[in-house]
Amino acid sequence: MDLLAVATKRTVPGILVFNHRKKPEFFNQGALDFLSMLSGAKTASSKKNARQLNIPKVIFGLYDSLVENFKSTPQPQRLSNGRMFTQTVLVSVQEATFCCRGFFILERHDSIKKAFHIMILIEKVSAQRYEVDLEKFRERFNLTSRQLEIVKPLMTGASNKEIANKLCISEDTIKGHLKHIMRQTGVSSRTELLSMIFQH
Repeated sequence: MDLLAVATKRTVPGILVFNHRKKPEFFNQGALDFLSMLSGAKTASSKKNARQLNIPKVIFGLYDSLVENFKSTPQPQRLSNGRMFTQTVLVSVQEATFCCRGFFILERHDSIKKAFHIMILIEKVSAQRYEVDLEKFRERFNLTSRQLEIVKPLMTGASNKEIANKLCISEDTIKGHLKHIMRQTGVSSRTELLSMIFQH
C-alpha cells in the first residue's frame, strides 16, 4: 500500500482531555471544530476556555461508559498487561460521520479514587479509508437492494429526511426500512449499525 496515499487520507484528530471530575482540561482546534458543528455554530473560536466548552451528551456518555466499565471490572484484571480501557462511538453530523474513541488513563493502576484522565480522539470517518465491502455486508445479513440504498447515505451521516428526499420516498418508509435493517443485523441503534458496517 502507498504510504503517502494513506497519510493524505488522514486528518489531524480532535483531542479532548477530561479530568476525574468530568471537567475538560485540554482541547485542540479539531475538537473545537467538531463541538461547533454539533452545536450548529457557524465558526469555531480558538480562544474559548476549556471550561466554557459546550460538551454534547454523547461525549459525556462516552466518559461515563468508560468509568462504569472500569468500576465493573474485577480489580485483578484492571489494566492487566498494560491494557487500556477504550470505548468507541460514531456520531453523525452535517452529512459526515465522526469516530469518537475514549481512552481511560489512570495515574495509578490500582485505584479509581486517585487522579485519572480520559482522552477522547475525534476523527472523521472515511469509507475509503475503512474499505467497506458493502456487497459482502449485504450478503452476510441478507439485505435487499433497497436496504443497501439506505445504508450507503447513512454511512455519510445523512438524516432520515435527506435519505427520503434522495430516494423519493417518505420519511416513515425510511424509518421502517431502518428498523428492519437493525433487526436483521442484530443492533438497536443507528450508531451500533454504523459501527458494525465500518468494522465489517
